[in-house]
Amino acid sequence: MSELLGTTNSLAGTAARSPKRQGLGHRLAGLWPGEALRRLIIERVRKRKDARSPPYTLVYRSVFILPTGFGVGFGILLILTGLGGLNFNNNLALLLVFVLGAIVQTTTHLTYRNLAGLDITSVRGEPVFASEPLHLKLVLDNPEDRNRYALEASLATDPSGDCKDLQAGRSATWNLELPTTRRGWLEIPPLRLQTRYPLALFRAWTWVFPAGRALVWPRPAQDPPPLPASGDGRAGKARKGSGDQVYGLRNYRSGDPLKHIAWRTSARHDQLYTRQMETPQEASCVLDYRQLEGRPIEERLSILTAWVLMAEHRQLKYTLRLPGTTMPASSGPGHRDA
Repeated sequence: MSELLGTTNSLAGTAARSPKRQGLGHRLAGLWPGEALRRLIIERVRKRKDARSPPYTLVYRSVFILPTGFGVGFGILLILTGLGGLNFNNNLALLLVFVLGAIVQTTTHLTYRNLAGLDITSVRGEPVFASEPLHLKLVLDNPEDRNRYALEASLATDPSGDCKDLQAGRSATWNLELPTTRRGWLEIPPLRLQTRYPLALFRAWTWVFPAGRALVWPRPAQDPPPLPASGDGRAGKARKGSGDQVYGLRNYRSGDPLKHIAWRTSARHDQLYTRQMETPQEASCVLDYRQLEGRPIEERLSILTAWVLMAEHRQLKYTLRLPGTTMPASSGPGHRDA
């Protein structure tokens, strides 16, 4: 038993020490202020370039370009190859360096032109509920007669994004996700549009500061109270003669539509019968903010949001009463959004 406990303690000590060894690399990596430096640069660029409402064109002065890590390594390799060719008087090595250097120089121009000249048509986000990701749609238009390859759009502070090609004379949409934590109007954050085409030796990028905002609805309550039946919560009298619900049968009359004939009932009684149709009057209810007194404001709004969704699901007409405003009884997507 003591040996078993000793072995267990040894394994526990090893498991306890292993995260420290793994965390050392993360702590060393944290010494480099990459995220803070990126945010600082973005803020400085934002001060120089005010937010703009699309559409507008990416001019050459708004596009930046720098070597990638792979490009820096490739350049160092070319320098070392050139020094070796000079040291050993190897003309083939020098020729290789000059040819590859010319290709690299051409790559800078291609990478730069792959981004410059694009038209940013729109940046918009559809309303979502709080805690759900907001889906931003960045629409780009290529007015020139050449294709653009490997265009990557992302949030300015997020390295991951959506990458696609853009055909000549066409438009395309890049879909981005923005996390949400609270309700209300959310300012659209800066976006980054970049490309590493064609050889990933250089990265050209630009920052997009859209002058717009997106709406975040309150988060629906998980377990809301039952839908209130106050106010006009009783069903009215049904409208006869039209609709899609059957309320009875009668003898067939000349001119009745064939689609209303009850064929099975007619076959059993050897006489034609016609279905009588009606349109029932929809029930309605009043969703009142004051009914939820004693609860926090955010909880009240969450319950009201859940009630609106429940009323829409049941196809009920509903009135929404908030402090200072009242939405009259109605239903449908437009009424829900309002």
